[in-house]
Amino acid sequence: MKREKRLTKRERKALAPARPAAPAHVHHIHCIACGRHLEPDEMQTGEAVMLRCLHGSTFPSCSGCRTRSTELLAEHDRTGQAVRTASAWH
Repeated sequence: MKREKRLTKRERKALAPARPAAPAHVHHIHCIACGRHLEPDEMQTGEAVMLRCLHGSTFPSCSGCRTRSTELLAEHDRTGQAVRTASAWH
């Protein structure tokens, strides 16, 4: 009894329908100090700000948490470790 011929991986891939592309990156922003969800329009109104570390990376922060966020970025700049961010919440 002879086995049926199987398709190769390349042939199976060619026969499979094209998968849809991944959705565009949706901005989901959280304050690094308190973890509160920030809407993009809060950036325009001044309720939230983007702070920059010495390395040039930007991090979101509530206006009320600006001093704490600045302290976290100073620690990041001083130690070279990742920024210690708060757990995200909504």
